[in-house]
Amino acid sequence: MTAPNYHAGHASGVMRGPRKGAAGHGHLDVFLTATGVKVLDMMRGAAPGTRRLLLGQPGAGVADYAVAVADRRSSEAAIEAEARTLEELQTRAAPTFADTLPRFVAPLSVGDRPAVVMRAVPGMELESRRTFGPPSRTDLDAVSSWLDALWLSTGGRSEPAELGGRAADLLLARYCGSRHLAATLGALHRARGRLGTVEVRRTAVHGCLCPHHVYVRDGVVTGVDDWGLGAPVGEPLRDLGSFAVRHARGRLPDIVADRSRHAHLLRDFVRAGLDALGIPVDRWRDVLVLAQAEYAVDAIERGQVDEIRLLAAAVNALPSEPGESEAARL
Repeated sequence: MTAPNYHAGHASGVMRGPRKGAAGHGHLDVFLTATGVKVLDMMRGAAPGTRRLLLGQPGAGVADYAVAVADRRSSEAAIEAEARTLEELQTRAAPTFADTLPRFVAPLSVGDRPAVVMRAVPGMELESRRTFGPPSRTDLDAVSSWLDALWLSTGGRSEPAELGGRAADLLLARYCGSRHLAATLGALHRARGRLGTVEVRRTAVHGCLCPHHVYVRDGVVTGVDDWGLGAPVGEPLRDLGSFAVRHARGRLPDIVADRSRHAHLLRDFVRAGLDALGIPVDRWRDVLVLAQAEYAVDAIERGQVDEIRLLAAAVNALPSEPGESEAARL
């Protein structure tokens, strides 16, 4: 029996034609035997209902392959969309940027579930071995440069900014009349009003840009994994805000208050991204608040309230706006 040839392929050929189902593709066990790698780690995927398996040489600390698995029928479209998005980016981006992206290899099945195997991005450490400390300016500058390259390679038409619009509407509908969240809802409304007047070029987006998906070494982004929520066309402010608030985490109130060295670093990161997009840099707090609102809505839909509490704390830490009374913030 001849072993399958698992060189990097084209996602478009897999996604077209009659649906084969998981049984129509090679199984993970066959891939492991053919390549000599093992399953080294597993993590939850960015897209709901997906997970990621990291494959590599036994005992290695860096993965050679990443496998996106759809654990339920409703998430199958997400792994197919990821493969198509990555294929399009490979054709549009400069070679040095394309080297930071996963490369489609082949469709597989894991158990009875469909999956897609990709070449791991360079320097993709096992999740169980990674540690995440406060950001350094060098690392943030590296991510800024990577985002600039993504936006430059994929920039298209300009449209009004949409960041936080859906989240603000959903939170208002859910908590209208709440005394405890009145200030939060008011701040979201004002932030949307300011940012909604700005036009921003649509670009390719990662969709869940955060420290867990970005790999930086020696001041350079070597790879960005898990494009399960990515798209060839979207709003770049989501990636900018997402990375900043995920790095800030529980320190988000200190960031918007601009009262620590950590705050200054993330402030400058967001301001640099806004400047690259041609947006007034004084809108950096609006980006953080609206990005956190989107995380709060996602968390509420999962039955979690920590993110909206963090949003409320961040709003309370905002400097008073000109003409705003203290009563309006309570």
